[in-house]
Amino acid sequence: MDTTPEQISSRTAAAWTVALAVLGGFTGFAWGGPFLAVTCGLSVGGGAAVGTALSRRRIVATIREGQGKAAALGYADGIADVMVLGISAYRASVFPLSGPDAVDAAERMARRKAAYQLTAADGLPHHIREAAAAALGAIDEGRDRDTQSAIEDLMKAVQEQSRGT
Repeated sequence: MDTTPEQISSRTAAAWTVALAVLGGFTGFAWGGPFLAVTCGLSVGGGAAVGTALSRRRIVATIREGQGKAAALGYADGIADVMVLGISAYRASVFPLSGPDAVDAAERMARRKAAYQLTAADGLPHHIREAAAAALGAIDEGRDRDTQSAIEDLMKAVQEQSRGT
């Protein structure tokens, strides 16, 4: 099924035209018989066809706008999710700094760079960038408790963004 705005508009116009023509036909038949049924069906159906043809440009523009908003929101959601993963990977490389689970300085710096680049990606809402900056600041300063709280706040902000609230 083709879902371009033009096709959606055409199908919607056809559905309205047929529905109103049938309704006009039934109304005409109830008022005065078969002749009035045909007359009412054609006049109401014709009016619906003219009305949908005149409003087609506005319908297509509205559909395109909705598709654009959905695409932008989906992009922002995806980038935010990947950003949370990048920050979590950076956090895992910082805590602990020593021991068998620690990573070397080069890997830690690579993860830090990736986390900061993801935070700077276009399309992220400002409140998510602020939460990410707070998390990155806590990680950079080595405050494990503050880091946990900041990452929880970041994840909450991303969830709210995904739900659209």
